Amino acid sequence: MTPPRLHVLTARDCAGALILRRGPSRWVATIGWDRDSNSFQTGQWFHGRIFEHRSDLSPDGRHLVIFAGKGGTRWWTAVSRVPWLTAIAFFPQDSTWGGGGAFPAPGVVWRNGSGPADTLPPDELRPAPADAFPHSTDGFHMGSTQVALMQTRGWRLLRGESYDAVLARDLPDGGLIELSFALGARNRAIISNRYTLIGHDGTRAETGWEWADIWQGRLQYADRGALWERNAGTPQLIRDFTEMTPERRRAPYAGVTE
Repeated sequence: MTPPRLHVLTARDCAGALILRRGPSRWVATIGWDRDSNSFQTGQWFHGRIFEHRSDLSPDGRHLVIFAGKGGTRWWTAVSRVPWLTAIAFFPQDSTWGGGGAFPAPGVVWRNGSGPADTLPPDELRPAPADAFPHSTDGFHMGSTQVALMQTRGWRLLRGESYDAVLARDLPDGGLIELSFALGARNRAIISNRYTLIGHDGTRAETGWEWADIWQGRLQYADRGALWERNAGTPQLIRDFTEMTPERRRAPYAGVTE
């Protein structure tokens, strides 16, 4: 069985994170993750596509903004309460040109490819100025938005821009972890992350990881449908998500659809 693909959206100011678990084909599940306690809360399943590189988690870990759709002319940007997908703000569109968003500051949400919303989002969220982040308006892909988001989370830009950008973070035990992006890689999404470990002596080791980051001095990563952590160079399993199957789940709040 092909393992699911995992991508993690992290909160900047707290231990909160959200896992996007993709698999079987065209099914995505959201899973809340407390990185301090390694506790998890399953949110909802969605039959369609969520574009992780146009999605973001709020600094306090309470809200999620995504770009999602079911193909054709059925695409939208939605804001929801973590770990759920039921929208509390919903912005439909008829193509993948633009869409999604980010949280430039606590309590502020930015929409990609558009100006501030005509109406204020709920939960006392405020619309951000249109220029709060670089826009990504090139079809399915991320443009420069994702690079800017990674820099707000401690990654530093080494070179390049947009899809050709290369970013890095210092590893807890020395050396670097390098992040670049691949287009159309086999058995991956249209655009996917690529991670390389760089040792003290400059040696490079390519990984097959789908996501990786540093939290509280620990290297955490997603590989083969599971989350892992490296302490003193030894991999330790955090949680395996391979056995999940789609199910109907209702959010504990009322949402909107249009």
